[in-house]
Amino acid sequence: MAKMEKVFEEDVDSTGALGVKAFIKATKKILSSVSDEMLEALFLKVDTDCNGSITWQKYVDYVMREFQRKEMMRTSQYRLRFYLPMRIIPLNHGCEIVKVQILIQQFKKIGHLLTVTKDGILQIWSENFSLINSFRLNQIQQPHHQQMWVIDMVCLHNMNLIAIASTDQKIEFFDISNHNCARAFTFTDLDSCVLTIDYWSDCHRGVFCYGDTKGNVIVFTSSNVTHGLFNPRILPRTSKWDHWTNVSARKLLNEKSPLYRSYWLKALHPNWCQQVKFIPQLNMVASCSAIEKSSLVLTLLPSKGLESPKFSVLNLRKGILCFDYCPDKNLVVTGGYDPLIRLWNPFFSKRPMWLMKGHQTSVTHILMNSKNSSILFSISKDKNIRVWDMQDYICLQSFCGKLFALGNCPITSAYFHENEDSLVCTTYSIGILKGYLETKGPGKAGEKTSTYSTPLCAILYSKIFKQVVSGCLSSLVTVWEITTGRRMMEFCVTGDQHVELTTMCLDESERRLLTGLCDGTIKMWNYAVGECLLTFPNPDQLEVSGIVHMNKVFYVTGWSKRITCFTLHETKPMLRCHHWQNFHKEDVLSMAKYQNQFLGTSSYNGDVLLWNANLFKPILNFNASKSPLPLLPKKIQEVNDSPAEGFRSSRTYAEPKKWAHKAPTQPPDPRAKTAANAHLQRNVMSAPPVMKRPRDREPERPVPPQIIFLQTRPRLPHIATLLSSCVDGHIYAWSIHGGGGLLGKFPVDFEDKGDVVVGAMATDEKDLILVTGDCKGYIKIWDIKDYCTFSDKCPLQPNGTSKFQFLIPERVQINLPHYIPLKEKEVGRLWGNLNPTNDLGPWLSS
Repeated sequence: MAKMEKVFEEDVDSTGALGVKAFIKATKKILSSVSDEMLEALFLKVDTDCNGSITWQKYVDYVMREFQRKEMMRTSQYRLRFYLPMRIIPLNHGCEIVKVQILIQQFKKIGHLLTVTKDGILQIWSENFSLINSFRLNQIQQPHHQQMWVIDMVCLHNMNLIAIASTDQKIEFFDISNHNCARAFTFTDLDSCVLTIDYWSDCHRGVFCYGDTKGNVIVFTSSNVTHGLFNPRILPRTSKWDHWTNVSARKLLNEKSPLYRSYWLKALHPNWCQQVKFIPQLNMVASCSAIEKSSLVLTLLPSKGLESPKFSVLNLRKGILCFDYCPDKNLVVTGGYDPLIRLWNPFFSKRPMWLMKGHQTSVTHILMNSKNSSILFSISKDKNIRVWDMQDYICLQSFCGKLFALGNCPITSAYFHENEDSLVCTTYSIGILKGYLETKGPGKAGEKTSTYSTPLCAILYSKIFKQVVSGCLSSLVTVWEITTGRRMMEFCVTGDQHVELTTMCLDESERRLLTGLCDGTIKMWNYAVGECLLTFPNPDQLEVSGIVHMNKVFYVTGWSKRITCFTLHETKPMLRCHHWQNFHKEDVLSMAKYQNQFLGTSSYNGDVLLWNANLFKPILNFNASKSPLPLLPKKIQEVNDSPAEGFRSSRTYAEPKKWAHKAPTQPPDPRAKTAANAHLQRNVMSAPPVMKRPRDREPERPVPPQIIFLQTRPRLPHIATLLSSCVDGHIYAWSIHGGGGLLGKFPVDFEDKGDVVVGAMATDEKDLILVTGDCKGYIKIWDIKDYCTFSDKCPLQPNGTSKFQFLIPERVQINLPHYIPLKEKEVGRLWGNLNPTNDLGPWLSS
């Protein structure tokens, strides 16, 4: 940043700003390997007001906002939620489970869960908790049958070993390769009874540590775990008659070896050591005790052999029972006999940085989410399980112990299974609390996950940034990189309010995003950093269904039934608002622009109005239920009335309601046609209603009709320039010329049942193909190159294979019969209602 500031100071012009060329030239001095295209995209992201220049302050603001938003996005992407009921696996033995852990074998992604009971029963489970094998540890190669009382267990995952601490003052190591269990070696001659064990390894270095009843902490480190301390072939035997290797821990501590280092931290705590853990990020061993003096001790291991360990001591009145480390925040999280969770800076141990309240009894378990350390789990003595957000330090979820059928005793062990997003808790039984990502919602095993928990509202593409912007009804907007599919930015457009997002569009520069909500709120965003740039006036407070930016004017429509245009003031940071006259009888559900001169709006009753933006009024009305010919729009006499609830539109006129669906009518008198179309005879076709449901009900949100303009086609009587969708499963093709009208229609469903509604349409830049998405989840590509482009001769018939077939990947193609167009029916001299466009094939979206 210091180098960038120096570059700005050297190359700025008289106004103290840099243009795009000057910015690229200046930045190349520091980032010589970055392409000009990427630097230009960076400039456009910083230049949010689109004035063609940026200052150092604008650049710093952009960088800070981008880092803040990405941090918030990173933590919010993996916000975990759990749902009830807890799955209970009852066990047939009479002792509680001491420890549950997962053993993931080296070079394998699949792991196995291990549980050990107090009386020494080791059980191996699959990841879905199907029992694989069970062993009684005191009967494995044991000459004398003695009862074993297990205190703790740890997995040495890279060695396929487990270490068991028992009341025999031994640490016994068992080889559990191939789902078997064989005794490998034993640490004997311990100073006292071991209470807690921990092991960490990155497959190169290994750290094994344990704490005992005298407050001692013993640490073994090895820089080569393959040939180091835990290789049974090099461990010394105390007797040549041993069936397995007995290793004297005292001898290991007193000897010096090039294979390992050992540290005997005597009486580190004046009482029992409750937990010990190696923290690789700090190269520290942390240990705790339930006593005021030396409640938590952080031991910094020396990097060189001749150095001594350094200590950091934390004292707390009631001591500490459990802890874990949050690497992202560099915080040690502790729990103890009081119901508080404390967050400590490991380098400042006088007082906690934060307190998190909520538990009513002693906190016995603290777990950090190893996949995302912004999630913390805590468990108290009364089996209250809490999920905490470490970003905002708030409790996300709390589960009362009465909801779990785990018996009356406290939870003895807990483990977070990151592959399954599950929290495993044990008492005399095993309980599994399933979790899910908040952005995906809960799902069954094997069920496909989705990006959002609510339906999508819109998907936009920015050519200058090569990014996709998507938004869902829950007002969550996500920016994706098109080449890699990476999530670049994510933000909520409503803040803390629960308001549905109803429409989105990019401005003409494609550098700013406009969003409309169901309460009429319209905002402009710098979507690169998730910053709100402007909030529009909201006079109507009715749902917004369409936003268009054309010729530096923002056009907005929706349930107000009219178009409202906003323009930015030339000198002041304010918007000027102008309402156009009302020509729609029903709510406007879709809006599109044509060649920066015309606007198209479609309403609830099937009316499609073509507006001249320069005249501020519509010039043509299209409605297949009334006539295939263009009609003259009629101004609606507005009356004061309050909007109705739900999806019912508010009445602003005194005429009775007219529905889009009508019985077939007779062809109109040819004398009524214009001279330009005198040679054509047309059928008045019946179009279905736009919404197939009674309007006085409030069911699920229906699929609204859509309109789209074919921008490359001229506005001529015999060329279809406008496509509209209806719920009869057809797409209608219109000429928007005064002498045009309905030129054709085609079904989007092969069976033509009329129950498929197209909710989204898009075309390529040259209007050669049409892409449709329907209510059944099918995405189809249609060849519309020559569709409804009539001349004096008949239209071209579609051939069997299209050059656009490669657009559908083979892995997502659906095996459906090839669509055969309907039999030709000549209606006068019009061919528009005959052969539909050629379908290139569908695929099912997931």
